[in-house]
Amino acid sequence: MSEGIVTMFTRDHGECDDRWAELEDRIDRGEGVDEAWARFDHAMRRHLAMEEEVLFPAFEEATGMRDVGPTAVMRSEHVQMRAVLDGIGQAVAAGRHADALSQGDTLLMLIQQHNVKEEGMLYPMAERVIGDGWPALRSALDRFLAE
Repeated sequence: MSEGIVTMFTRDHGECDDRWAELEDRIDRGEGVDEAWARFDHAMRRHLAMEEEVLFPAFEEATGMRDVGPTAVMRSEHVQMRAVLDGIGQAVAAGRHADALSQGDTLLMLIQQHNVKEEGMLYPMAERVIGDGWPALRSALDRFLAE
């Protein structure tokens, strides 16, 4: 049996965290920063897209909650995260690594609060209401994971 929504998305949160740790390490060592940034940025934006393009619409369809409820809150937080990601990317591109790490602290605070809500509330709710629709949803997510 394949992993469910909670397990898959929580694991992906961990993978994003690992990419951030790699970026911090690369900045500390002063090498490979651009490549590590690209991996982290890609992992984060891919995760947000998987939620917004696949998981959230499936949840909204199953519950009838559109433009309200947990997915509306998560989307607004994604907007905030993308703005901070953009700022970090600009700092990395300009070689302002201390600034990138400082903005990263802000991002990590947003992510931690966000992930608690998703892992503790949204993902378990989604797993319950999507139920038998999970295999089709997982198939739709595989195109993101292949990137």
